[in-house]
Amino acid sequence: HRTTCVVSCGSPRKFAFRPIPDKNKWSEWDDVDCSANSGSSGGTNDDATAPAAVRLFPGDVVLMTDDCNDVFHHAVYADEGNCDDTGSRVSLVLKRALDRGGGQRGHGLAGEGRRARRRQRRE
Repeated sequence: HRTTCVVSCGSPRKFAFRPIPDKNKWSEWDDVDCSANSGSSGGTNDDATAPAAVRLFPGDVVLMTDDCNDVFHHAVYADEGNCDDTGSRVSLVLKRALDRGGGQRGHGLAGEGRRARRRQRRE
């Protein structure tokens, strides 16, 4: 299982998901046609990957399962109306360490982490 649990602490913030273009679309997850809310007549291809945001308050939990991190981008938005972003907040991210073989454990897939990207840049 590639489950990630994010616990929000501190100032409330917006947390957003959006499908990664060329990997996913909202229509694959939701039967509701959201094009009426897009401000256009009939929706556009951009609607298929537009972000969906919810406000997280202290103690709220976001549970991301299976391939969520592979097919969705997610982000925490800066505090609205606070240009210097001084509202204190922290997120606790809990992940299960997966057996990647050879005695190595970690939460990601082999060859997709920071070290692998760093090696690719050097080459």
